[in-house]
Amino acid sequence: MLGLTRAADRVAPSLERSLRPSWPRSVCRVDEARARDVASCFLSAHTDRTHALVRTAYVQLQAQSDRQFAILTDQQGQYGVTVVFSRCREPYGSDRELIDSVRATGFLEVTTAAVDRDRLHPLLDCGVGGVYDRFRAVHDIVGHVATGYGFDRHGEYSAWLTQLASYRGLAGWAAATELHAENSVLWTTQQLAEHKAVLLDPELLTPLGLTSEHRGANSSEEERL
Repeated sequence: MLGLTRAADRVAPSLERSLRPSWPRSVCRVDEARARDVASCFLSAHTDRTHALVRTAYVQLQAQSDRQFAILTDQQGQYGVTVVFSRCREPYGSDRELIDSVRATGFLEVTTAAVDRDRLHPLLDCGVGGVYDRFRAVHDIVGHVATGYGFDRHGEYSAWLTQLASYRGLAGWAAATELHAENSVLWTTQQLAEHKAVLLDPELLTPLGLTSEHRGANSSEEERL
């Protein structure tokens, strides 16, 4: 469907690695104890909008996610996914329905973050079709549709590890907050996490796939953009 299971000549190499065919893809099982530590670290953290490293990481995350969104939704490109942002809170009845539907039709409906007015992101625009919505669309396409991973704790963990290959520099560290930390809170507390702009303790994340490059060891000015 839409070339999502084929390597693409037009796509950026980092995104191509995430969409590279590997069937069936093995699900990576999350370490429950470490997930609780990640959740605890996130819950005790506080957003600091003025922290230079945090802001740089989220600028990178926004820029790189938007590039991926543009590639995935280019109607003249390899994938040509049509994304619509709506206020329907449950456009799909299950993870399987979303995956099968997008693979069959090339159409993805994403619930806009704007519906949760009390749960807006402190740094990523949550307007309809805004930065956060586009980021979530990329996650659905790369992390779930292309891989077949479900929405359970192990599927979301595997989707995050897959997406790490598509982020360079500090963007990967910020993505760990958005894709692994928030889901760890959900797994351990059964409650949606408050959105925060934070960078978690790298010691918690390094064994899970975060590299020194994601932590800024190679964050040149070019990487920031």
